[in-house]
Amino acid sequence: MNAKENKEVNHILRVKDFATIGIFSAIMLVVFIAFSMITGASLFFNMILNAVCVAFLLAPFYVYMCLKVQRPGVALIYNLIHALLVTLMMGPFMGPWFIIGGLLAELSMAGKDSYKSIFRISISWAITSLVRATHGMAEIWFFKQAYLASGVSQEQVAVQTRYYTSAPWVLFSCVATIVMAGAGCLLANRLMNKHFRKSGLLK
Repeated sequence: MNAKENKEVNHILRVKDFATIGIFSAIMLVVFIAFSMITGASLFFNMILNAVCVAFLLAPFYVYMCLKVQRPGVALIYNLIHALLVTLMMGPFMGPWFIIGGLLAELSMAGKDSYKSIFRISISWAITSLVRATHGMAEIWFFKQAYLASGVSQEQVAVQTRYYTSAPWVLFSCVATIVMAGAGCLLANRLMNKHFRKSGLLK
C-alpha cells in the first residue's frame, strides 16, 4: 500500500469508530434527558437555558469522542443521530434542521488533522450546540403548523412564541450557548491532557 492509499484508509471510519460514536452519542443522550427531566418543571429554563447548560455539560463527551476517533464524519454522524431521534419523536419536519447543522459542523472540520485540534473541535461543537439551541426557535419560525400537529401543548407553544420572537432573548440564548460550548471544550481539553493522554487512553 502506497502513502496515498494509506492516507485514504486512515480517513475512513472503522467499525470500532462507529461503535465509539454510537456509545458516546447514547451517553450524551442519557445525560441530556436526565438533565432535562430535572429542570423540566420550568418552561423558561427549557426555552432559554437548557441548551446553554447542555452545551457545557456535554462538551467533555464530545471532545473525547472526537479525539478518540480522529477521523472525518464524527460531527455529521452525531447530528444525524439527533435528526433521526427528532424525526421519530416529532415527525420529519425538524429532521432537516439537524442534518443541515451536521453538515455545517462537519464542514467546519475540513482539513488535515482537524479532529486532533481542540480549536476546530470547539467550533464544531459550538455549531452543534447552536443547532440544538435554535431548533425550538425553528419550530416557531418555520414549522409552527407542523409543530402544533405533533401534539405539543398550547401552553408550551405560547411560551416558545413569547421568547423566540423576542430579539434580546434569542440573542442571549445563542450567544450564551456559543460561550458555554467553548468553555466546556476548554475544560474538556484540560481534563484530556491531565487524565486521558497521560494514561494512554488518548494519543
